[in-house]
Amino acid sequence: MAPTRILDSHIHLWAPSAANPSSHAWMTPGSHLCAPHTISAYKSAICLRQPRPPVSGAVYIETDRRLDEAAEDVLDRAAEPLKEIASLRDVVEGDGKALLWGIVPWAPLDAGIDAFRRYLLEAERIAGPEAWRRVGGFRYLLQGIRDEAGFRALVESEDWVGCLRECMVRGWCFDLGVDMRGVGVWQVERAVEMVERVNGDVGEEEGLVVVLNHLCKPDMQQLPTTPEQLDAFHRWAECMRRFSRSRTTFMKLSGVFSEIADQDPAAPWSVAAIIERMKPWLDVLFQHFALDRIMFGSDWPVCNVRGPGDELAWDLWRDVVEGILETYGFDERERDGVWYGNAVEAYRLSPPAADLNDLHVP
Repeated sequence: MAPTRILDSHIHLWAPSAANPSSHAWMTPGSHLCAPHTISAYKSAICLRQPRPPVSGAVYIETDRRLDEAAEDVLDRAAEPLKEIASLRDVVEGDGKALLWGIVPWAPLDAGIDAFRRYLLEAERIAGPEAWRRVGGFRYLLQGIRDEAGFRALVESEDWVGCLRECMVRGWCFDLGVDMRGVGVWQVERAVEMVERVNGDVGEEEGLVVVLNHLCKPDMQQLPTTPEQLDAFHRWAECMRRFSRSRTTFMKLSGVFSEIADQDPAAPWSVAAIIERMKPWLDVLFQHFALDRIMFGSDWPVCNVRGPGDELAWDLWRDVVEGILETYGFDERERDGVWYGNAVEAYRLSPPAADLNDLHVP
């Protein structure tokens, strides 16, 4: 059953001026992602198979801009993330006004409450009212912290916990990105402990809204069969159980193309093959998370890199999610939540006051 409406909960954009290692430390000159990826390019990607797909809107997720760690002032340190916000203002006030429903920028959650509040004032000023009202939460990408002691010290610190509790009070969510395959399952374990610590004694319906990215990036390059793989899988599964105890924790069905083997655009994996590879992790996910806390996200344009390429990746992932919902027998209401309603709830989204014809790509 094809979706009648889609809210893509995870896209990235960067203008030509930011498509370089000076703006993004993780970019490598000549690599696929070291090139402009604009709202116009995203519109084209979602319209390759049909002229007007049921994509109502999308949520922008920050792109891990370079930080000036030598700077003492928080605004100097965050010069690139603030430029990112300025570019989003251009998108929202330009040809992305109808499509970009939500924005999740970077924030200095590690810097303490005073620096966080100062940053928020400057970010709001730069964003302008139209872009700022679309801010649904923040992300500080944890997956790049490869030292477990340093990771633990950060997420257990009063500065970090205080900033996340400030988000909770203000009604903002936290997008949580960790990397089980690339760094280790310990990141997922420390992350679930962090969420439990932040929520403390609040009720399970009242905690910080946490949106887990990409299933926490488990290793799906092979099925778990060796003792080491099975140990990591079972530890990941236990984390999913603990995450799911909070009714305000959501999971994105996203990012899987980065965790399975590279695909050849001339011979991409079939929908059935991808679902079969995902099955152990999907079984755990659906055992613990109610479907009203799972949402579709494309991870565009990152999905293009190890996926089947620019012309196929977005559509193939949409087909995979459609196949997952069919395989597990979810009803129409539950499916609509995954495609649309759960992201609207988590990010507190509302349709922008704009002409929906802006979604049309000639």
